Amino acid sequence: MLRYAVRRLILAVPVLLGVTLITFVLMWIIPGDVTQVLIDPKIGTIDPEVARAARERWGLDAPLLVRYGRYLGNILLGDLGYSHATNEPVRDAILQRLPATARLALAAVAISTLLGIGMGVFTALRRGSYFDTVGMAVTLFGVSVPTFCLGLLLMWLLAVRWPLLPATGYGRGELSYLWLPAVTLGLSYAGAMARLTRSAMLDVIGADYVRTARAKGAAKRAVIWRHAVPNALIPVLTLIGIDIGNLMAGAVIAETVFAWPGVGRLLADAIQQRNLLLVQGCVLFFAVVFVVVNVVVDLVYGLLDPRIHYD
Repeated sequence: MLRYAVRRLILAVPVLLGVTLITFVLMWIIPGDVTQVLIDPKIGTIDPEVARAARERWGLDAPLLVRYGRYLGNILLGDLGYSHATNEPVRDAILQRLPATARLALAAVAISTLLGIGMGVFTALRRGSYFDTVGMAVTLFGVSVPTFCLGLLLMWLLAVRWPLLPATGYGRGELSYLWLPAVTLGLSYAGAMARLTRSAMLDVIGADYVRTARAKGAAKRAVIWRHAVPNALIPVLTLIGIDIGNLMAGAVIAETVFAWPGVGRLLADAIQQRNLLLVQGCVLFFAVVFVVVNVVVDLVYGLLDPRIHYD
C-alpha cells in the first residue's frame, strides 16, 4: 500500500505541472493590466513610471517562459510569491483562510454524508413505497436547486423570517455562524449522495452473499449493516472524496453569499483584482488537495473491501 501511495503521488507531479502551466498562461493572456491594483480611486490613473517600476519589481518585464521558469523554481523552494494587492506572501494568505474553509468543509461533509447515506439506505430498503417516492423527490430537489438559491432561501427563513441564526459573517469558535453555510452545502451534496447510495444498495441487496446470509438465518439488521452497507459504500466513498476535494478547494459561491472568509472567497477576490500570483497559488493549492484526497480515498477502498489489492 505504501508503494502504491508513493507511486500515485509521483504520477501526480505531471498533473500539478499541467495545472500550473494552464493557470499561468490563462492569467497572463486575459485582458487587463496587473498594475491596475495600484490605481488611486480618487485619481483614476497611475503614473507610467510607477507602473514600470511595479512591473520590474514583480518580474513582469521578462518573457513569459522566463517568468514561468522562475515561478516553478520558487514553488520548489516553497515560495508562491507575493500578492500584488497587499504585498503579503501568497502562502500566508492561503494558510490564514484555510482554517475557515476546513471548518466549513468538514461540517458540510458530515451533514451530507449522514443525510445522504441515511436517506439512501432508508429508501433502498423501501423500494417502490411512498417513502421511496418522496425521498427521491427530495433528493432531486437538492440536486437541482443551485447553491446560491438554497443559501438565500435558508438565509431568508432562518435569519430574516425567523431570526434564529446570523445571516452572514464568521465567528471564530462560534457555531451559530457555521450552521447556515454548512447546511446549505450539506443539502446540496446530500441529494447526489442519497441517489448513489440507493442505487448501490439495490445492487448489493440482490447479491448472492446477502441472500446466503439471510438463508443462514442471520438477523435482517445484521445482514444490512454488516454485509450490505459496507459493500454499497465503496462507490459512495468516491463521491465523498470528490465532495471533500470540492469543499476544501473552497465553496466559492457559498462563501461569497455568506461572507465566509475561506480560500474560495479569497480566490474570487483575487480574480476580480487580477491578482495573478494569488490566483495561481490558490489554484495550485486546490490541485494538491484533490490529489491528496484521491490518494487517501483509494487507500481506504482496501479497508472496506479486502478483495482489493494494491499492485
